[in-house]
Amino acid sequence: MGSSGAAPAAVDEVLRVLARADDVDFQDLLRLAAGLCDAEAAGVTIRREEIFHVPLTYGIEPFVCPADDTFCATVMDRDEVVVVRDAQDHAAYRTISWVDGTRASSRFYASAPLHTPDGVSLGRLCVIDPRPHDLGPMQRRSLSTLAASVAQLIELRLRREADPGITRPDGEAATTVISQIAAELSHDMRVPLAALTAGVELLEDQLAGHRTPAVATLLDRMRSSAGRLLRMLEQNLDVDPVETRRGSTDVDLGRVVEQLVADSAHVLDPVGAVVETRNLPVVRADPDAMYSVLQNLLGNAVKFARPDVAPWIRVTARRRPGGYRIAVRDNGVGIPDERRVQAFALFQRGDHDVEGHGIGLATVSRLVRAHGGRAGIESVPEGGTEVWFELPDQTGPAASPTTG
Repeated sequence: MGSSGAAPAAVDEVLRVLARADDVDFQDLLRLAAGLCDAEAAGVTIRREEIFHVPLTYGIEPFVCPADDTFCATVMDRDEVVVVRDAQDHAAYRTISWVDGTRASSRFYASAPLHTPDGVSLGRLCVIDPRPHDLGPMQRRSLSTLAASVAQLIELRLRREADPGITRPDGEAATTVISQIAAELSHDMRVPLAALTAGVELLEDQLAGHRTPAVATLLDRMRSSAGRLLRMLEQNLDVDPVETRRGSTDVDLGRVVEQLVADSAHVLDPVGAVVETRNLPVVRADPDAMYSVLQNLLGNAVKFARPDVAPWIRVTARRRPGGYRIAVRDNGVGIPDERRVQAFALFQRGDHDVEGHGIGLATVSRLVRAHGGRAGIESVPEGGTEVWFELPDQTGPAASPTTG
């Protein structure tokens, strides 16, 4: 059970954050909540003592009203999803302005709790509709997931307001910067991920019994991608080398590149990118970490392509004493010699004219080090870049190369 009632000062901070009408992340979550629950409107209700504020809405205008004129007053401290199929069947709701026609003529109401990270009750994510109906198990689960995403987004916005500037210091202080970035990425990415997962579940429910093989394959791929994204999110932002090795299994790098190319078609196809593979081995590693490493390297190869030249990328591997060296070579603009040594440091970018934050190669280095390996960059005589990483042999079944 979450403890009830945030302090008025804390509630004021939350209300100030929610008062921004231009915050598209919140609006997307509310729109999705209404759609998933087949409801006309959605809102975030925040209790401040005996006054209920609804500063964030979809389908209705924001409002403030006394507790006794709300649906939420009777369920504010309940930790589960609450559904009122028909408000006309409940004496507690028949006379409130949202039911009797003064504000609206709502019949259906459902809500899920919002909590702070330490379990204090903030309010509810609510949906209403003029037609009586119920929510299925998937819809209830989705509403709860979206409420958790709203609460996480509120926490992120509060943290950013408390410390709006991120400095980029050197030395030991860089650890603090990494932690802050990790926390913000974690919150930011979980919100659209929750929306994606809920949307896939809704599609599966709506198409039950009517799915063609192609649609079934697409939904399976979407669900798989969402799951992989969640695992990558949890792993990449908090890499424990010991846990990474414990989670190692046989990973066919050829299959990883195949999956990555399929998942990245929307990026590769428009620029005519060609990806070739040769002699990629089966290694003992974490599969999601390998996906992330190769995703960053292929992404950089496309990002730093030469103007008007289709990107060409070759992924190869060769056996070395004690392990493998995997190399990703491209025909792009290359990295100047003076920047090559620092390219794997956080916030370092090979080309400041290209969008980015200098995090990709730092992620590669961090994940490879977690596997006991190392990474580096070589010049390519004919132009371009070759980024390589080495993985040591790990305890496990014998591995054999796959030729792509």
